[in-house]
Amino acid sequence: MIRLSNAPRFLCPLLAVAAMALLGTRAEAQIATNITGVYNTGLTSGGGSLASGGTTDGNWSVSYASTNGGGSKNTTYMGSAYVITPAAVSASGYTSNTSNAQWIVAPGASTAATGGTTNTGGNYLPGNGTSNDEGVFIYTLAFTITGSGSAGTTVSSQIQITMTLAADDQYSVYVNPSGNGGSDPTGSAAATATSAWSNTTGITLQNYGTGSANNSTFKIGTNYIVVVVDNTNGLTGSQSQNPLNESGLLVYESTAATINGKPVPEVATWLPLAGSIGCYGLLVLRRRKAKLQAIRA
Repeated sequence: MIRLSNAPRFLCPLLAVAAMALLGTRAEAQIATNITGVYNTGLTSGGGSLASGGTTDGNWSVSYASTNGGGSKNTTYMGSAYVITPAAVSASGYTSNTSNAQWIVAPGASTAATGGTTNTGGNYLPGNGTSNDEGVFIYTLAFTITGSGSAGTTVSSQIQITMTLAADDQYSVYVNPSGNGGSDPTGSAAATATSAWSNTTGITLQNYGTGSANNSTFKIGTNYIVVVVDNTNGLTGSQSQNPLNESGLLVYESTAATINGKPVPEVATWLPLAGSIGCYGLLVLRRRKAKLQAIRA
């Protein structure tokens, strides 16, 4: 009689402790629930529509620029990226713009190799050779991952982002690299390509798998995709002059993102389990009360 009457008093605290332990374990695992802000190039802020040629891209910026191979920073070519005009894209022989992506270029780009006007949709930037005269332009996109855990903690959920890039002349892609915005992001690049102005091969950024398949680390909160574009004009060695030549970046087909193999957004996996624990607790409690009433009767 005494044991039966006291049982419900201990049941709820035990269930609460079990639930808290379970939820605490899941929170420590840094579970991602949504990814937002992964946009193609050449769009207005928030990816709402195509931006006009000669206007700024609403999401991508140039966080670092150098006209001497990374020897020093040149702020003239840093800031919000500009959308290249369709005429300039066509004249350059680039991979064509798509219905939801356009080529962009660093600020300060001119309309001709001899100069012309700047920031009006042209794509001529300094860069000649692969040594002291190489142009280095680092394009950066900030995006957000929400979920459990504190901001800045590493996500344990399996995340995959796919996209296709074309660039003049070559590119290297990083996710949250050390030295973000510097002339030489540290760590291994997630993907690279040379002579890439007509590239149509997609890349995958993910935090699981073996070898090169596991090429990215994602965090709760703000994340960065960093694309280093080198402008070499197809020449090697240090040159006596530093003329302007065509350069730019196109990121397209970048809307595919999954968490644990499912398209985002996705409800956190611990919610159904937590609900099941609560339901089980109520069921046990009702059965105990029924037995107690039967014995007393």
